[in-house]
Amino acid sequence: MKVVLIVTSPGDSMCGVADYTYRLAQAMIGLGAEVVLEEPKTWSLEAARALRNRHRGQVDTVFHLQYPSLTMGNSLSPAVVPLLLSRFFTTLHEFRVFSFPRKAIFASHSLFDRKIIFSNAAERDGFRRFYPWSGSRLEVIPIGNNITRIGGRMPGPERLVYFGQISRNKGVELFLETAGLLRAAGSPIEIRMIGAMTDSDPDFQSLVRGGIEKHRIATRLSLPADEVSAELSAATIALLPFPDGVSDKRGSALAALDHGVTVLTTHSTTTPGWLRAVTHAISTPDDAATTVTALLDGKRLRHKAPELLEQEMLARDWTEIARRHLALYRA
Repeated sequence: MKVVLIVTSPGDSMCGVADYTYRLAQAMIGLGAEVVLEEPKTWSLEAARALRNRHRGQVDTVFHLQYPSLTMGNSLSPAVVPLLLSRFFTTLHEFRVFSFPRKAIFASHSLFDRKIIFSNAAERDGFRRFYPWSGSRLEVIPIGNNITRIGGRMPGPERLVYFGQISRNKGVELFLETAGLLRAAGSPIEIRMIGAMTDSDPDFQSLVRGGIEKHRIATRLSLPADEVSAELSAATIALLPFPDGVSDKRGSALAALDHGVTVLTTHSTTTPGWLRAVTHAISTPDDAATTVTALLDGKRLRHKAPELLEQEMLARDWTEIARRHLALYRA
């Protein structure tokens, strides 16, 4: 059996879905699978036909689309891919936040895909409400940690970090306001931003640059994975204020937890119980600054429910995730 993984994102882009795809491929190869990566620059009917022509007539091959990604474009052509290729699978990473036209693309998938995979039950249930006939085709496989932990915790001063894509709708503004409150209160904690600037809006970039300078925030941007791991190993507290609440598809939260960092984040109706149990809930800059101060003063427990956290992180091991995918393909 050959596995063709499809993601429209070049290897040098900072895209979480592309990173997920590469890690899944590596884990499958480690289990002995033959894996081919197809990486069209963007979606179009021409790209869909070219994909079909490259693999025309090949037997014992499965095709697996990862969607969405940074360079996917606005084409409707992903709708035709399961009609062109047999034994087709799709992983939808953020179906809940798709626009109506983007959700409508997957009507054909709801009828013809062998399986449609989601990172959590909330995403799966949202798709089922949109396409109620698709129930038997839907599977949940959690995402893995996108930053492999290298070595143990590194001793050092208290350090608050933001980790992830630096763009709108990631809670960056709340992080900057929290940094301002901590600086105004005279907190000695170091503050850093780790990740990549993925928003091209000059107004947003100016806002971020101004906050970094004003609040004396160090930046570590576009780092290779081993250096990101070193940064997380040296951090003590992470503030990850996702506007829609943390969920188990948030790779940055999983990476921080796996590296032993105390995580402050937003909770919502889509936050699973285990993440509620192992993270500190915040909703405003005042909440975040107060919680950081309480942690520094020893008035809050740093690591909540450690046994539950260990159990959940083991379930997100990449080898286990790859094994579950291969079992679906073989079935």
